[in-house]
Amino acid sequence: MQDTSKIKAIVFDWDGVIVDSMPMIAKGIQETAASYGVHLSVDDVVAKYIQPKEEFYKSIGIEIKDMEKLTARHLSNLNKYSSKPRLFDDVISTLKQLENEGLEFGVASHQEMSDVQNDIDIRGLREFFVAKYVLGGHRGKSEKLADLIARFGLAPNELLFVGDLPSDITAAKKVGAKSAGISRHESGKARLKAERPDYFLDSLSDLLEI
Repeated sequence: MQDTSKIKAIVFDWDGVIVDSMPMIAKGIQETAASYGVHLSVDDVVAKYIQPKEEFYKSIGIEIKDMEKLTARHLSNLNKYSSKPRLFDDVISTLKQLENEGLEFGVASHQEMSDVQNDIDIRGLREFFVAKYVLGGHRGKSEKLADLIARFGLAPNELLFVGDLPSDITAAKKVGAKSAGISRHESGKARLKAERPDYFLDSLSDLLEI
């Protein structure tokens, strides 16, 4: 039976949900994997990537003997391909309509918090994302969601987390929040649906029907 309690706040993952950064991230990951002798296409990375990053590298057969070295390569290659990714076309209009319905918004991302906050300011999204509801860094997503539930002052099932990775759905379930999976790339749809999120989105605008 589906939980019918009212959603009062929506928390978004950033990369691949709000900004179209996954192809750039995948190129950096592809180069990191190749430096360990594992060769994947960008499409393979997008289809298979999981968080945390070390679990992904282990899953493709890389034996991690030096985590600091892996992290340094990973970050160096991500920076090599990083540029300002485009904002997905459905973001602004959807957020405006949801805001008119009285919903509040947050962010839970593995990006550094300062980077997400800066991106929000550069893109003029501060009207939607108040700084205290934007969490980044290396803490687990479930910890960030639990923190945001407390900051919003909500019951867990009054918060919806929108993510593009299986681990995002797992994190929402762990804290009792509702989950919505969105895959901007066809290759990621099946594995997201296999996690049985409460909702599956083809576009952020699908949130308007929930």
